[in-house]
Amino acid sequence: MKLNLYSISDEYIKYLRQFDNKIYDNKEDTRIHERKYLGVVLTVNEYNYYIPMSSPKKSDYIDFDKKIIRKDTKTIIRIHEGGRLYGTLRISNMIPVPITELEPYIIANEKDLKYKELILGELRYINNNSDKITKYAKTVYKQKTKNINIGYIKNTVDFKLLEEKLKVWNKNNS
Repeated sequence: MKLNLYSISDEYIKYLRQFDNKIYDNKEDTRIHERKYLGVVLTVNEYNYYIPMSSPKKSDYIDFDKKIIRKDTKTIIRIHEGGRLYGTLRISNMIPVPITELEPYIIANEKDLKYKELILGELRYINNNSDKITKYAKTVYKQKTKNINIGYIKNTVDFKLLEEKLKVWNKNNS
């Protein structure tokens, strides 16, 4: 399955963050560039779910100086290629989203060549690992909605609550 990159509207992020503070902020007020957070969209429990990407952190390495990358967990998939860590997919922060609040990211329009190279690397990894990403997203969703007592589930957004808030958004914006 081919996955594409999207950004999400600031309005929708602000709306959902009222109900769950674990949702990544689009940083509308502090953006240096016009870039918003990018992520991939896949279907989980009949909803479009947006999985945000994040820049690499020191905590993504077992040994930062030697650039030894940690293994993936169910909630964090590390996007890497040839020993280079591009970023992460944050499954624990995925949110249901109406298609109307998504904007496809058009790589051809990217003027910053270094950023374009980064995005192409991320997209290559994502598409080569789309089955794994989908499997992990569905597993985490199932564990959270069944209240399975696993440590990482406590730091996951409330999928059922957000699905209800999505329905309200759709009703109010139709």
